[in-house]
Amino acid sequence: MTSPVITTGIDQIVAEMLPGGQYLIRFRSTNAGMHHQLYVNGNLSAWTDLPDERSFLLASPAAPASCCIVAVEEQYRQQDLSDYLPEDLQKPSWVYHARVIRSAPICSDEVVEILDDHATGGDLWENPLISRQLWPEWQPQWAFEQDRFGEGGFGYDGANALGFGNGAFAAGMFGIGTDLIELQATLTEQGRHKIVIQRRRTTTGQAVQSEPIYIDVDLPPSPAKQIMATNYDLQKKQLTLQITP
Repeated sequence: MTSPVITTGIDQIVAEMLPGGQYLIRFRSTNAGMHHQLYVNGNLSAWTDLPDERSFLLASPAAPASCCIVAVEEQYRQQDLSDYLPEDLQKPSWVYHARVIRSAPICSDEVVEILDDHATGGDLWENPLISRQLWPEWQPQWAFEQDRFGEGGFGYDGANALGFGNGAFAAGMFGIGTDLIELQATLTEQGRHKIVIQRRRTTTGQAVQSEPIYIDVDLPPSPAKQIMATNYDLQKKQLTLQITP
């Protein structure tokens, strides 16, 4: 299958920081008549509404971040096509992805969290990288026959769950599908990280943790904080710069 994304013909990418922490990202593209998408750390973040647009307005992303601009046909401009990106842009080493199965029984105060040692080689930090409620308030839980009776798949009661085949296949009770929660956390320290997935009750503090997962993070180069011209030799036409990392 031909890839719907085009990465060639796009250059002169410049990110200008604006007041309020936003970035104006400008670029040049020779892909006339096509729309463009912006991916940050492998996630679709913005797209153009007109073929001749050559800029994006981006809220300040969590650092570190890698950006990728691709050209697509109009019908794909709002569609996440990250699976077609190069492997290193799909899944940067400093972005951790976790998939957690959400199946009964679940208490209303349960959260799922990602804990990290921040590449210290020591204990896990108490504050999680990300915490998400397993069953949010907007998604009601209903006892049998108290919701839309028989309107769910295979005659089960209806509920605000993922559609058939869109969760974790056959991971639920009796071999049926179940919901799948996807978590993503940005790791900000260079080195080897120890990651643990934790399921915790907020009212009692009772927690269950997974086995540790170890990830080697290679951060992208950071831009210089300041570049200052300190000298210019007119005869040699040589400029001396002072760079503050």
